[in-house]
Amino acid sequence: MIKAVFIDIDDTLLNSERKVTENTKKKIEQCINNGIKIILASGRSRKEAIKLQEEIGTSPLIISSNGASVYDKEKSKEIYNENLDKKAIMTLIDYSEENGYRIKLNYKDKVVVNKAFYEDERQLVRSVSELKEIAQNENVVQCVIADVDFEKMKNLVKYITEKHSELKIVNESKRLKNPELPASKSYYCDIASKYVSKGNAIKEICKYLNIEYKSTIAIGDGENDISMFEQTPNSVAMGNAVEKAKEKAKYMTDTNDNDGVAKVLSEII
Repeated sequence: MIKAVFIDIDDTLLNSERKVTENTKKKIEQCINNGIKIILASGRSRKEAIKLQEEIGTSPLIISSNGASVYDKEKSKEIYNENLDKKAIMTLIDYSEENGYRIKLNYKDKVVVNKAFYEDERQLVRSVSELKEIAQNENVVQCVIADVDFEKMKNLVKYITEKHSELKIVNESKRLKNPELPASKSYYCDIASKYVSKGNAIKEICKYLNIEYKSTIAIGDGENDISMFEQTPNSVAMGNAVEKAKEKAKYMTDTNDNDGVAKVLSEII
């Protein structure tokens, strides 16, 4: 019997219009009514994941920052976190400032940036000295570095790979993996401790809930979802997933624009 379903957010639960369809919401509600926990597992910050969780009524258990944080919102309890090395964060802040990147720090339920790309980010902007103070005094679980320049982002990937063995890029714009994809308005890299993965976060939740891996399902579309697939015998790749994710998943569903998640949940129900 399935007891928990772990679902990625972007390009999985959300369609191309960045929305959860009414059909998907209905299937989520039916699963919950049948005692099945629907748990979001995202590269987004805790704050961003909780906003969606509250909107659609999924489990208060939240996997955020690509697995660097697991949080029980109902009990206001951090179940698990894997913090970034403080010295490494300082270096990333300096590197971003010197080279004109936007850097975002995720900690607790907060997000701060050195500069805004969008209007709704302006209230999040902090000075370099404020960012460094946060890095020293708070447990930062993820940095997101972004830029509009594709070549600059390729340089960032090289810098992280060659200079920071204690870090890893846990998720990134798909075009950085496949340059033949159409250009985007901006590009990003999610950077976390080398020990971070969504799969490790699933382990922690299974221990917390005392459930077996065989009682879980994981649904995703990206390379950062492969570690989830490795933790359950019931892994499902979206029809729009990258090829590596499709290769690792046991099952396939439809695309995020054709209610792929809802179709999986219907099978469970």
